[in-house]
Amino acid sequence: MKKVMIRAWEIAKAGAAKFGGKVKEYFAAALKMAWAEARKVVLTTSAGSRKHKSWVAKIVGKHPKFKLDRSFVESFDYNMSERYFELTDGFYDVCDAGARYFVRVTGGQIERVEEYEVMEAVA
Repeated sequence: MKKVMIRAWEIAKAGAAKFGGKVKEYFAAALKMAWAEARKVVLTTSAGSRKHKSWVAKIVGKHPKFKLDRSFVESFDYNMSERYFELTDGFYDVCDAGARYFVRVTGGQIERVEEYEVMEAVA
């Protein structure tokens, strides 16, 4: 909570310096922005291999042919052993070097869920 407030004041001060006015006029919008930054969640997967790629896709709806319509998430960092994905609230299909599972992100927390739960939520 303290980090969010500090970040909100930093954002508000930057806005006042750039656009003029008082810092407190920018604080409400800055607080929303700071909370949005704090809610981002990072999922770590293995880097995968040539045969078994690692990827993360957000479930965006139903697909007539493939059951679930997905939007792939780009990893924001990568090294020889791990990939890092920044996630927002919602359901995700994760392939970690060939091992597939579903996760739900809510309020900054990641929890594994079963496929039927994803299908019920998307329906």
